[in-house]
Amino acid sequence: MKTVSAFAGLVVGAAVLLAPAGASPLSPVRANPAPAAAGSWNWPLPPVPEVLRPFDPPAERWLGGHRGVDLAGSPGDTVSAPAAGIVSFVGRIVDRPVIVIDHGAGLLTSFEPVRSTLGVGAIVGIGDEIGMIATGAHCDARCLHWGLRLDGQYIDPLLTIRDTRPSILLPLG
Repeated sequence: MKTVSAFAGLVVGAAVLLAPAGASPLSPVRANPAPAAAGSWNWPLPPVPEVLRPFDPPAERWLGGHRGVDLAGSPGDTVSAPAAGIVSFVGRIVDRPVIVIDHGAGLLTSFEPVRSTLGVGAIVGIGDEIGMIATGAHCDARCLHWGLRLDGQYIDPLLTIRDTRPSILLPLG
C-alpha cells in the first residue's frame, strides 16, 4: 500500500508541477479568482494549518489506517477548495457532514466534518469557500479531515501542497 501511495504521489506531483500554464483538469468560471499559479493547489484552511495527524495508509485496503490528514481547525472555520473542481457529493456519512470535489483526472478530495450550502454539480475554483468546519467523527471540534483519492486509491493530500522532490545542486557560474 505504501508503494502504491509513493507511486501515486509521484504521479500527482508530476501532474501538478508539470502542467502547462493555463492547463487544469477543469476550467471553471468564478467571480473572485484566488491568486495562485496555474496547476498549483492551496491549503484548504489558510494560512498554513498545523498537521495534527499525518496520512498513514493501511498495509491492505481493508485494514485500519488514516486515509487522509487532520488539519488543526475549529467549528465555524472557513474551508476552501484546494484546487478547481466540481462538487460530486454533499451530505452526511454516518455521523458527520462531508463534501467531495472531483478535480478531474481521477482526483477526488473529501473534507469532513464540513457543513456546506453547495450542491452536487457546483463548480468551484481554487480558493473558493466550500463550507465551514462542523462537528462529528474523529475530528470533532478540533480539526478538518482532508482525504485525496487517485482513481479510487487514497493517497497523501500533502503531496499536492508540499514539494517532496529531492533537492538538486546546480553548478555555480
